[in-house]
Amino acid sequence: MRTALLVFVLAAAFVVSSCAKSPTPHAEHAESSAQTASEYYTCPMHPQVHADRPGVCPICGMDLVKAGKSPEPASGIEDGSITLNERELVLSGVATTVAAFEEVERTARAFGTLEVAEPGKTLISARFNGRIEHLHVDAVGKRVKAGAPLFDIYSPDIVQAANEYLQALRSGAQDGPNLEVIRSKLALMGITDAQIREMATGGSVPLVIPYLSPASGTVMEKRIISGSYVSEGAPLYEIADLTTLWNIADVFESDAREVSVGDRVTLTTAAYPGKEFRGKVALLYPVVDAATRTIKARVVVANPTGELRPNMYTETVFRGPKVRMLTVPASAVLVTGKRNLVYVKVGLGNTFEAREVRLAGKYDLKYGIASGLSDGEEVVLDGGYLIDSESQLKIGGGTAHQHSGSEETAPAGQAPGTHNH
Repeated sequence: MRTALLVFVLAAAFVVSSCAKSPTPHAEHAESSAQTASEYYTCPMHPQVHADRPGVCPICGMDLVKAGKSPEPASGIEDGSITLNERELVLSGVATTVAAFEEVERTARAFGTLEVAEPGKTLISARFNGRIEHLHVDAVGKRVKAGAPLFDIYSPDIVQAANEYLQALRSGAQDGPNLEVIRSKLALMGITDAQIREMATGGSVPLVIPYLSPASGTVMEKRIISGSYVSEGAPLYEIADLTTLWNIADVFESDAREVSVGDRVTLTTAAYPGKEFRGKVALLYPVVDAATRTIKARVVVANPTGELRPNMYTETVFRGPKVRMLTVPASAVLVTGKRNLVYVKVGLGNTFEAREVRLAGKYDLKYGIASGLSDGEEVVLDGGYLIDSESQLKIGGGTAHQHSGSEETAPAGQAPGTHNH
């Protein structure tokens, strides 16, 4: 009897000791679940990947990193906002600025080429048959003035018409219709009024007559040499006035709405770094180039000093009229593809709210805001992408928005409207 009682006591003590040393499977599962809820591992590039132990990302193969304990309410995400603690704020390098109304001018940039202005071109062609006896302007690039001699010509046609004119004068028919017809014939051959008066005063016709330039400019092309015979209609010289040039700029189709006839333009060239030249848009060509998807804009540029030369490449900046609108620095806008975001500081702490905005164009280093933001709101200037990454990490994925790299702006011609939240 005593032996049986002793065996029972020893068995009971063994069972109690075993229960004290080893927790039940339910207790182990509860402890593991609590740890999993407080700690997990995630991929820095794909925050949506979660694991309860170290490993590699199944998407990109990067090592998983511990995300730490679940964020406390002081640094978590509530109602689409994120609150950073002091350490996170320092690491993010966050700087803020205030959205405000200001006057901005729309601009667009394009590359262009300088050309001779067509109204400044003069083609000098022979109005007679004859032989070039001497060239006064014998090289391309020379500058000539209107009335200066270009060449000396022997032309039987000119000599005959001049003799007929002198005979009419000697006959006393100074005001007759025949005299006027002959005088007009000489003028059509390129003989000036001063030359005609000189022949009338001298009473004789020279066999060789200097031909005077009808325009001022630079000789761009010369097609005759001394001693050559020319026929009526043959081209002799091409002269161009280079004091005014055309800058033909190729404006991208997407920037066409930013350029209008009459807009002011500034030009820069590689030949004169840092120096700006002024111009004005005179014409927008009516056709889009099918290959380059650009529209040609004709800009009239004054060139009184002759520094600019035809065929120079230019960088052209078109400047439109100034408008008043709400703006933020370009670095404050996160261009995410379908949406454009800014992080707005809310409350008195370090809480930031992601806000979708509609853009109304870019003005140098600033964006115009059509809607989504109000005057005086404080937005993140620097560190916005780090805050955005931190918010995705804390919510465990990129479901809020995807980064793809285009920007959405207000339709062309639409003025910024009410700034809704």
